[in-house]
Amino acid sequence: MMVKIKKQLVSSRKNTYDGINGRKYITIHETDNTNKGANAQAHANLQSRGNSRSASWHWTVDDKEAIQSFPHTVRCWAAGDGKGDGNYNSIHIEICVNSDGDFNKAVENAAELTRMIMEQENIPLSNVVQHNHWSGKNCPRNLRSGSKGITWNDFLNMVVGKKVDTPKKEVKPAQTKNKANLVVDGKWGSETTKALQKALGTVVDGVISSQPRNHVTEAIYNGITFGDKGSMVIRALQKKIGAKVDGKLGPETVRKLQKYLGTPVDGKISRPESLMVKELQRRLNEGTF
Repeated sequence: MMVKIKKQLVSSRKNTYDGINGRKYITIHETDNTNKGANAQAHANLQSRGNSRSASWHWTVDDKEAIQSFPHTVRCWAAGDGKGDGNYNSIHIEICVNSDGDFNKAVENAAELTRMIMEQENIPLSNVVQHNHWSGKNCPRNLRSGSKGITWNDFLNMVVGKKVDTPKKEVKPAQTKNKANLVVDGKWGSETTKALQKALGTVVDGVISSQPRNHVTEAIYNGITFGDKGSMVIRALQKKIGAKVDGKLGPETVRKLQKYLGTPVDGKISRPESLMVKELQRRLNEGTF
């Protein structure tokens, strides 16, 4: 039985790019919102009411229905790659992970929707990609890890109509290590540095040492010293995110970190709060950075 399709189109374009979407790709996301009631209708309503998250996507799918919020011709803010192919040339599908829904059924519905869009827009299976493909963000988290018993390859098999045996019970995810207990406030201070040091396996003292003075380092709230030798934790961070390894925190390292985390890329740590730092803090709390 085909997934139920519903349209709840958003008239505002404040959270979209100008121009016409090239519709060369389909990008799969998960909402990451496990709250009860965080279903497709709730996310469609969020977009209809203006979406304070400064983001947009074309479809939201849960275990009961798929709701379209934007025509495919609209360039949504969803990929985290600025004016790249993810935002400019892709149709975006969010799969709901609300705790009172059936994730396996939501994935099946998303696969049916993906197949339908592939046929409508003449998009090949090779161009059905994860959000991670564009920005490095760990999304769609559960399909990437297989923690709920369905892997990314299972999803692709569902898209082409192959039978996939899904578990009756969800598989418990592997235990994560080095979970932090940070306040997710978007402010990078010594506690965030300690959690980062612990996650990266460097000395844990809450200090980013011997840093150049620039608009990035001066946006750190506390726990920083200035100089020209660089810091061990920044070296470890740069190695992890694919930045030039010199131990010095600057705009280029921040851009790489923003791309890795899937947040807007501008090379700055904003005050009074930073979306990049919030995402970093959230991942450090989950033990998934």
